[in-house]
Amino acid sequence: MRLISNKLAAYGLVILTGLCCLIVQAQDYVDVEAERAAEATRTAPDDPYGARPAPAYPATSFGINNAPAGTAVAPAGTAAPAAPPSGGQVSSQNLANLFSQLQQLQQEVMRLNGRVEEQANELRKLKEQSLERYVDIDKRLSTIGTGAASGVTAPRAGASADRPAVSPPAPVAGSQGSAGAEQPGEAEAYRAAYALVQAQKFDQAIAAFRQFQLDYPAGKYAPNAYYWLGELYLVVEPADLESSRQSFMMLLTQYPGNSKVPDALYKLGKVQFLKGNPEKAREYLDRVIAEYGSTNSSAVKLSRDFIAENY
Repeated sequence: MRLISNKLAAYGLVILTGLCCLIVQAQDYVDVEAERAAEATRTAPDDPYGARPAPAYPATSFGINNAPAGTAVAPAGTAAPAAPPSGGQVSSQNLANLFSQLQQLQQEVMRLNGRVEEQANELRKLKEQSLERYVDIDKRLSTIGTGAASGVTAPRAGASADRPAVSPPAPVAGSQGSAGAEQPGEAEAYRAAYALVQAQKFDQAIAAFRQFQLDYPAGKYAPNAYYWLGELYLVVEPADLESSRQSFMMLLTQYPGNSKVPDALYKLGKVQFLKGNPEKAREYLDRVIAEYGSTNSSAVKLSRDFIAENY
């Protein structure tokens, strides 16, 4: 029995020793294979048949915040690349720029229109003031002419110099010998046309004075009608320089002794200057000074001032 026990113990030791050897060999085999895989990765990283680490797949969620199909998920810790602007965004930006430029152009046009309106208003005021000045002169001459013709003395001190002493304001010819006799209805027609001048209805006044010339070509107020037509053609827009020149010339040729001849000569000088004939204009202005310098005609001073400013 003792011999059998010893044999069994010996067999057990042999079996245990073999198992230990197998375990050691298996561990060595695993270490060798790991070294081979690491060596292959270091020496041939681009080898399509070499060892590759296991790919990492993004976590998939089927909840509410799951990513849409086909959307790549960037690894954690890396910034996602900025998406390039789409065609719609570029088009919207271009439209915004064009709209801004259009607004700037509109503001510039409005500013220029305002400047033009201001200048036109100033020019209109200057024309109105000029015409009012001549209307006032014509009224004063009419007062003197009416008082002399009717034997009425000049207004006393303090009375209005713009109103005739015996009749409503109506300009008349200053030289009775160079105009015809007053015809029936002539005075009323002249006053109606002259009232349009005072109301600054210049286009209507031109039509009224032209009709007056047709109805009373040799009347008492015909010289005044030619004079006012010449004035009115200068203040309408656009000014009719040639028609103005013809009206003043008709006054000079048909009524050379009329009191409005100095004013007509001065106006002819201005018309010629505006027409681009400064030499011809100077002839008329010098004529006013030479022929009427010793009188109290306002045309003399106006002619001298015009020469001083433009020559």
